[in-house]
Amino acid sequence: MKVNRLLIFILFLNSFGQINAQSSDFDTIMLHGISDYESGKYENALSWFNQAYKINRESNKACYYLSLAHLALENYTDAATYSAKVIRRGGEHSEDAYLVNAGSWDNLGRHEKATKIYKQALKKWPTNYLIHYNLALSLHNDKKYAEAQEYATNAIEIYPAHTSSHILLAYIMFAQGERIQSMLPLYYFLLLEPEGDRSAAAYELLNNLWNQGLRQKGQRDIQLVQAGYKYADFASSELSISLIKSAENMENNNKEATLNSNSLLVQFAQRNQAFFKILEEASLDKNGFWWDFYVNFFSKLQNNKLTEPFSYYISTSRYNTDVLLWISGHPAHFQKFSTWMEAQ
Repeated sequence: MKVNRLLIFILFLNSFGQINAQSSDFDTIMLHGISDYESGKYENALSWFNQAYKINRESNKACYYLSLAHLALENYTDAATYSAKVIRRGGEHSEDAYLVNAGSWDNLGRHEKATKIYKQALKKWPTNYLIHYNLALSLHNDKKYAEAQEYATNAIEIYPAHTSSHILLAYIMFAQGERIQSMLPLYYFLLLEPEGDRSAAAYELLNNLWNQGLRQKGQRDIQLVQAGYKYADFASSELSISLIKSAENMENNNKEATLNSNSLLVQFAQRNQAFFKILEEASLDKNGFWWDFYVNFFSKLQNNKLTEPFSYYISTSRYNTDVLLWISGHPAHFQKFSTWMEAQ
């Protein structure tokens, strides 16, 4: 029996048209979903992504964005399910799917499973700073601080401008009782993110750490106490910064007037100048992450006579009005600091 070639051609055109229409619908639906997701309309986004997934269940893009929407809505089991599909298939979006998958298990309290997934991801993408960071966060939440420290420092070495890695490292070191190694990443974090709720909390912790090595019984009875558990290379610096704060407190106790915010900022800048100088002197013949990254940076800041504008700038979350007044009164000095920072 002869087949009608015209009929076959017509059927082919109809089929081709349907495929093109479906493809066009899929792309349009995904665009709507991504737009809603980026606007924080997660329920709407989820609805769009579900429609797209029904059109093409083999699409990594639809699966990945479904997992993102579920994660944002705290549907962690669903987020893990869809991101796992992307991981199994490989290819487009699989790198980010590992982050969603491990993060979902973390939020479900399955820290060991999350850690295993992050480490699997690092075998494929060893220079992805977000995988290092999220692994460090998972280990921190599981109170495995020494291992968390390793991955947090990895993230910083790969991408120094990642603010969250610095504040996480600060909290990891604080959990281990290390004062100076908590302070250094706090200073750097505040440089990158001087305003906001996280900055206010970081600034408060930094000031508390300055007082950690002191015990005051009376107005003139200030004693030095142990601050930090291990000290290691920072042993000599630990005592020195306690002496700086002790001398400052004694001076304040001898003054009758209560210090105003401007006076506190002046003292903060002076304290930082002394601190960075002590660290620079202690850094001779020292190497490693802490010395090469943090101490080296703050030594250069000090040697360029920029510790004062730095100190005011990172105090924005606490003393915004006073900081703005200082900047308006010292435009050249602050401009020098800004120009130097841009060159780093």
